[in-house]
Amino acid sequence: MPSIENMLDFAISQHNKVTYSMAYPQRLGPQSLDCSSFVYKALIAGGFLPEESAIGNTESLYKLNGKILGEIYSYKDIRPGDIFIRGREGHSLGIMGHTGIFLRRGEIIHCNATYDTVSINNEKTYINHFLNEKRSPIERYFRPIVGGEATRENTRNIRGKAKVLAATNVRSTPSTRSQIVASYYPGDVIYFDKIVKANGYYWLSYIGRSGKRRYTAYSNYKGNQWMDLY
Repeated sequence: MPSIENMLDFAISQHNKVTYSMAYPQRLGPQSLDCSSFVYKALIAGGFLPEESAIGNTESLYKLNGKILGEIYSYKDIRPGDIFIRGREGHSLGIMGHTGIFLRRGEIIHCNATYDTVSINNEKTYINHFLNEKRSPIERYFRPIVGGEATRENTRNIRGKAKVLAATNVRSTPSTRSQIVASYYPGDVIYFDKIVKANGYYWLSYIGRSGKRRYTAYSNYKGNQWMDLY
């Protein structure tokens, strides 16, 4: 399954390890990368793109919107693993565009000519040299989609109940990075109508009191389980 953690692990592994080059084939690694080849390789390492995927550019990254990327419309909503693209869509090739990955809001990791490597830049190391930190037609933000089509393909409609054995969180989507909306504790009983396999876990899903669908993990892919299902 796609993993933001694996994507970020790859990105951090390249910190200060490669030189910057836009030349072909040097930009394909392993000694050199450019901004977009760095992001593409991170997406591949995270499982968001197949290993045999062509290494594109900022324009082809824009075209992934709605497929493996979802657009974010406010800088305040940035999370680790989100991607920025600088440059107006349709006119962002070469020196007219730039891209990289957020480690958090206010901190980016990216391959750039200024440092001639993959650098980490934040409030103390001139992030404003690279970003305005405000969405605009020339600065847009995207989130790799975790549990999109793959989640739907791994959903079973099944009704049942579960007894909670260890404290667990309730989330708005089947991902440990999504919003926590409630918690269950040992002895609680959960009534569910779906089981979803996504992001390393098996999730019980149901419609909560708010009328919105909720998810709580009851087991991981390694077989560790913290609920009994009936």
